[in-house]
This record gives sequence, C-alpha cells and structure tokens, in this order.
Amino acid sequence: MKPFVADATRRTRAAPPRLKRKKNPIDQEKLTEALSTTAHHSSIFILDVFLRAVRLMRIPLSLFLFVWMLAYVMTRLSGTLRTAFAPMCYLPFVSRSLMCTPLDPNVLHQPKWADFPQLMEVQGSTFDQLLDGSAGESGLSLEIRKAEFATADLTTLVRHSDLKSNDILADLLTVFVKDAKKTARGLTKLSSKVGGAVDNVMAVNGYAMRTIQDAEKNAPSPYSLTALNPFRIGPTTQEVMVGAFTSAMDTLSVTIERLILEAEISLHNLDVLEEDLSAIHEAVTRENFSIAEEKSEVLGALWTKLGGNQRKLGDYERRLTLLKDLGRYRKRAQAHVLAALQTLNSMSEDMEVLRERVAAPELTDGRIPLHVHIESIQTGLQRLQEGRVRAKEREEEVMRRVLGIGADWVERLG
Repeated sequence: MKPFVADATRRTRAAPPRLKRKKNPIDQEKLTEALSTTAHHSSIFILDVFLRAVRLMRIPLSLFLFVWMLAYVMTRLSGTLRTAFAPMCYLPFVSRSLMCTPLDPNVLHQPKWADFPQLMEVQGSTFDQLLDGSAGESGLSLEIRKAEFATADLTTLVRHSDLKSNDILADLLTVFVKDAKKTARGLTKLSSKVGGAVDNVMAVNGYAMRTIQDAEKNAPSPYSLTALNPFRIGPTTQEVMVGAFTSAMDTLSVTIERLILEAEISLHNLDVLEEDLSAIHEAVTRENFSIAEEKSEVLGALWTKLGGNQRKLGDYERRLTLLKDLGRYRKRAQAHVLAALQTLNSMSEDMEVLRERVAAPELTDGRIPLHVHIESIQTGLQRLQEGRVRAKEREEEVMRRVLGIGADWVERLG
C-alpha cells in the first residue's frame, strides 16, 4: 500500500508557479522619427521622379503647346491670312501652297455670319403684300369660274344659232371655257401656294429659334477650358446660328422660286385667255353685225345679239353681266399676278443682296448679339401669324360675298 500513498502524495503537491516574460517597451519617439524619415525620403524620391519626367517631357509638351497655339491662331485668322497672302499667290512657287489653293465656290458664297433681323424684315414686308393680294385672287378665280359657266351656256346657244360660222365660233368658245377653267384653277393654286409658303417659312423660323436657344443653353462658359480648346467636337453657338440662318435663307429662296414659277404660269394662262377673247372678237366681227363694245365685252355683246334666255329676265341680265365683266375680271387678275411677280422678284433681289453681304467676313464691332437674333425671329413669327390670320379673314369675306351672289344666281336659275 506504500507505493499507492506515495503516488497520491505526489499528485496532491502544488505545481510551482511559471515565470512570465517581460515585453520590451516600444519607444514612441523612435517610431515617430522613423515614420517621418520614411515619408521624407519617399517624398523626395517621388518628387525627383516627377521632375525627371517633366524634364524628359519638356520637348513633347513644347511641341504640343506650339501645335495648339498654331491651330487656335489659324482657326481665328484663316480668312484674314488667305486675304493677306493673295498678292503673293502670283509667285511661281508660292502659288502651289495651301494658302493659295482656291476654295470651293459654294463655300465662298456660304453665309459666314447670321443676320436674322434683316431676314425677318424682308420676309415680313414681302409676305404682307402677297397675303393682301391672295384674298383678291381667290375672289377673282371664283368670278372667272362663274363667267366660265355662263360662257358654256353661250356656246350651246351659238352652236344652234343661224350664224354663218356658228360651229367655228362655238369651237372658239369651247376653247375659251377650257382656258378660263384652267386660269381660275391657277389663280386658286397661286393663292394656296402663298398661304403654304407662309406656313413653311414660319415652321423653319420656329425651328431656327429653338435651335439657337438650345445652343445658347448648352454653350460652355467663355472662361472655361472647353471654350479655349480649338479642337472642338461639336459646333459652336455661332456655327449653329449660322447653320440655322443658312437653312432659313435656303428655304425662303426655294419658296420664292416656286411662287415665281406659279405666278408665271397664272400670268401665261391669263395671256392665253386674252388671245381667246381676241379670236372670238374677230370671228364675231366677220359675221357682219356691228359690236360697239370693246374686245373684253364681246361675250356679253354676243349674248345680247343672240337673245339668250329672255324668258327669265333676271337670269338673262345676270349672265349678261357676268359675260361683260369677264374681261374686267381678267384684267384685275392680271394686275394681281403682276403685282405678286414684282413683289417676288424684288424679294429675290433683296435675298441676293443679303446673301452676298453675309458671305463677306463679319466685322467684330458690328456683330449682332444673340438675344437680338432670337427677339427678331419671335417678332417675325408673330408678324407672319397675324398676317396669315388677317388674310384668312379677308379671303372668307370675299368667298361669302362671291358665293352669296352665286347662290342667289342658282336660286334664280331654279
């Protein structure tokens, strides 16, 4: 049992305490000094690398700055330099340089700056006159159309008359009816073309105004780096405004050309109508009965001579009035068309003068502010809109007057 006791005694004996190792204290001053030294040497190293890189980039940076300055100057003074070097282009070797290379003729005549105030003035004054005359043209076209119907009845009367050349005279009257119908349609079309031209010009002007306003909102500040960059990706505000001005001028020029063509067609139709009246007058004169009236009233005289439908006195008198007044309607319509042609040709000349003026270099002192362009477009749109409304009202009034006479005439025929 002793070994057992000894073993138990050994187990119950307390274990000796372990000795704890002491940690070495960190010197905060040395750590701070080490970090400061490391940061100092790192900064010196980075600065040395940067300075060496800048020294190596000195020549490329100089070349880049030179190219940038050259591009900026050439962009601003390209037109002036080309004009200044023009006398030297006669020299043998200099004539082949880029400064002496002739530009595209279309580019030379393109607008270099915008003048919306003058363009709006030309548009407003011209379309005011055209709209004033369009209402009269619509009324005259209806009057000629009514006289055409009366002439058709006269044709039937002549064909069944006992005149020697009744068939020839009836054929001449038939041709006259066709030409009168064509003339009336031409006058109506011309009036409609004028209204459509005003609407088209108003749409283009409205688009130009919105385009300029958007460009003004998105334009960079003149003191920003973007404004100084000669290599721009998008167009500048000035370029956008010139583009809108060019579009407005081109649209107006095309519109004028179409209106002039339409007016020339109407004038030709009226001249043909005059020739028809001359042929009818000669044929009637050969019938050996005297006509005291002028050539323009030959149809009325013929209606009176043949008697017409005298059973209805009111119808007889009304048709007689229409036939007698047909020559007067033709002369009035011709005067309207000639006035429209004169206005259009004058506007075309004004547009050519304006195009030549804006194709010349712009003077810096005479540059028109952006807000003046926008205000002039707004004023021009308002002026065209008011003129369009007034023309509509006058045209409706003329239509009511003419159709009122026509309705009464139809009632008398019934």
